[in-house]
Amino acid sequence: MRIRHQHYTPPAVRDDLFTPPSVPVDTSEAAAVSIAPYTADTREMIVAYIRGCKEHGATLREIAQVLGLNENTARPRCWELEGNAPKGQPKPPRRIQKSATVRNGMRAYVVFP
Repeated sequence: MRIRHQHYTPPAVRDDLFTPPSVPVDTSEAAAVSIAPYTADTREMIVAYIRGCKEHGATLREIAQVLGLNENTARPRCWELEGNAPKGQPKPPRRIQKSATVRNGMRAYVVFP
């Protein structure tokens, strides 16, 4: 093992619903841990925006642009809001779904009835 090589041990964080999804790579795990305190607020902002769009819905790119988020931040929150969770963790309630509408190659999200 190289002298500078150290295995990453994430700090303990209080989960709001579950551990944020990430790829099992040190930098991805660190990013997921650093954003964990903001995920609940981000999800609520996304749902509020999509609800305001009514049946027109909003694509991931539109959500990210309007809310000032990076698409790589908005995508996992939308995934969670669709009722998905990492394997072995409880699934959250489904709050949004993809509609049949496609704009600029992206499906629009609408509020789940």
